[in-house]
Amino acid sequence: MVRGLYTAATGMNVQRHKMDVLTNNLVNAETTGFKADTLVTTTFDRVMLERINDPNITIQGASPVGGYSFGTHVDELFTDFSGGTLETTGKNTDLALTGDGFFVIETEDGQERYTRSGHFTVNSEGYLVTESGGFVLGENGRIRVGNGDFTVSADGMVTGETAQADRLRLVTFDDLNVLRKAGNNLYSIYGDAQPAAAGNALVRQGMLEGSNVDISEEMVNMIAVYRRYEASQKIASMTDQTLGMAASLGRIGG
Repeated sequence: MVRGLYTAATGMNVQRHKMDVLTNNLVNAETTGFKADTLVTTTFDRVMLERINDPNITIQGASPVGGYSFGTHVDELFTDFSGGTLETTGKNTDLALTGDGFFVIETEDGQERYTRSGHFTVNSEGYLVTESGGFVLGENGRIRVGNGDFTVSADGMVTGETAQADRLRLVTFDDLNVLRKAGNNLYSIYGDAQPAAAGNALVRQGMLEGSNVDISEEMVNMIAVYRRYEASQKIASMTDQTLGMAASLGRIGG
């Protein structure tokens, strides 16, 4: 019975984590370039239960009863990098990517990060930056567009009256699973993987890539998670009541 209580508790814990992920997806459904997450779960290693000290067992040793799992746990967080819908804004600082690729960003602490969000602005020094102040990088360093109008071609070439001609640095990865969300809609690299030039990425100026979150699907998933959590909670309550009855019987028998 204690095993059943533990199994129900692990189920409730997993559903709680799933709800956190689904809530975060819904909160960022309108965030530019946001990619939805999915929580992948698995069961603990199964063990073989055996009957021992049973008078009905006439052979030497124990009799196998069957397999038993000690519940579920979180295995990994999977990010869906499929593209979102492109939305026209008409602003020359808004850039969207089609195909596989990421913009390269230099954060305030000098770290290199990656993003699909092209919702950029121009700072007081004329550099193209993210909303959080990170510098957009080109092949020759930080992209400086100056204070005048500028144009970004499909292959990422930046030109303008006061702009320093440069090409946006667009990268991709052989395995996108090496990317980890680092906050502010940025990604960092996990492990020793290195970015490669994104050969098939195209830039669309005056457009933004929307989130790839499917709101209706996320709402359905939230209802399902709530029902599973509720079921595990009832199992835990019933197991607790059964343990209480067993303890009461033990006191009566004593």
